[in-house]
Amino acid sequence: MIAHMSDPTGVVLRRYAQFIVDRLLVTVPAMVLLLFCLHFAVREHRAGGPSVLLYLTLAPFLLVLVAGNWFTEVWLPHRWLGGTPAMRWFGLRIVTERGEAPTLRAYTIRWLLAVVDGYFFGLVGALTIALSRRHQRVGDVAARTLVVRRTADQERPAIGLAGSRSH
Repeated sequence: MIAHMSDPTGVVLRRYAQFIVDRLLVTVPAMVLLLFCLHFAVREHRAGGPSVLLYLTLAPFLLVLVAGNWFTEVWLPHRWLGGTPAMRWFGLRIVTERGEAPTLRAYTIRWLLAVVDGYFFGLVGALTIALSRRHQRVGDVAARTLVVRRTADQERPAIGLAGSRSH
């Protein structure tokens, strides 16, 4: 078990930091929207408006949260970055176990299984990354992907990268 915890590539701590930054990139705008909507819903409710407005404020918040996560975790990596914005900032990228660019399906599987990785405030994902031989979370294992360090020749992604991939 101790051998699994060694990380000669320096990916594990970068992944933890990347996770926090990516969550903030999506959660902060969603929370701002929620507070904005709540402000007007409470004001309307105090003026005698319908109470249902208080509940309807959750819909835009949840929509921004889910859509923002999908865009950050699936669309951007697939179409341009090869990883989330924070992965790029921390010098990481996602590849298949064969070293190729993942498909949209693989990114989607990773994204959907983030629910499992997020159990116990992310402890499941953190432990599987730390203890698995290739530092994979549950979503990575299912999608057959790895998070690796970005090399110098991969620093500037080409626009329209998805169309120029070789499979």
